[in-house]
Amino acid sequence: MHLRRTIAMTALTIALSGCELFVIGTSTRRPTVIERSQRSSAGVVHVFKAEIDSGNTTAATELMVSGSGRPLLAVEKYELADDLVRWRSVMAGIPISETRIDTVSESVHDVTITLDYIRKMQFGTLRKDGQWWITKITDLRRK
Repeated sequence: MHLRRTIAMTALTIALSGCELFVIGTSTRRPTVIERSQRSSAGVVHVFKAEIDSGNTTAATELMVSGSGRPLLAVEKYELADDLVRWRSVMAGIPISETRIDTVSESVHDVTITLDYIRKMQFGTLRKDGQWWITKITDLRRK
C-alpha cells in the first residue's frame, strides 16, 4: 500500500511539474548565420552589402565580375558609379532580414536578400577559382 502511494505521488509530481518534457517543433526560427566571405554565394552578397554600408564603393566593385567571369575593366567599374550611388541609397544602413539562395547550376546561384522585411534585391553570383563573385544586381521593386 505504501509503495502504491509513493508511485502515485511520484507520477503526479512528474505530471504536474514536467509539463514540457517533449517539445515538437518550435514557434521561433533561429536565424541562419551567414559568414561574410567569398567562400559562399550568400557570403559574397553580405560582404558587398557591408562595403556599401561603409561607403567603400571601390571595394564593392572589386567583388564584381562580368557574366563570363572576366574581371571588370576600369571603364566598366566607372560606368557602375551611378548604380552604386543608387544601390547605396537603397541598401545603406538597412538590415538584411532574409537571404534566399536559388541554385541555377553548381557554379551559378541567384541570391535574393530582403532588406528590413520590405525590399528585395537579387544578386547573380558566379563561382570562379574557388571564390564567389557578383555578376549582376537587380532591384526587384523596380522590375
